[in-house]
Amino acid sequence: MKRTILFFIGSAVMFLILENRVEWPVLQAPATVPEIRRAGFAETKAPGIVREITAYNVGVRKQTGDEPCIGATGIDLCRLIERGRSVCAANFVALGTILRIKGYGECVVLDRMNRRYAHRVDVAMGEEEVEKAVEFGIQRRVVEVK
Repeated sequence: MKRTILFFIGSAVMFLILENRVEWPVLQAPATVPEIRRAGFAETKAPGIVREITAYNVGVRKQTGDEPCIGATGIDLCRLIERGRSVCAANFVALGTILRIKGYGECVVLDRMNRRYAHRVDVAMGEEEVEKAVEFGIQRRVVEVK
């Protein structure tokens, strides 16, 4: 009896600890929620998930790599940024995916980040905008996959 009680208490504590670290699949992408559809309500999109948003400067070798203007897709990101395109790096979606960042706008994922930043979105800025990227810092915003 005591073992059973201890097992359930331990399980509850582990669940509470892990609940804050796990990103549940329903919240990872804006997909329809099956329970709402089965209940007869209109289809709705699940809200985006809060992610860390940072900024980096394409064209700056210290922030990128050996070819600072070339992203993971092989496209010249410096040229896209010069033309006013909104580009970002993220590891949790496929290349070419459009992300909507609340309070920022939309960006196309054309680059990748170090795998230790799997949960982040890194917004690309021009080579001359280093101060702007530093000022941007690390922000937490709602990100939706479009």
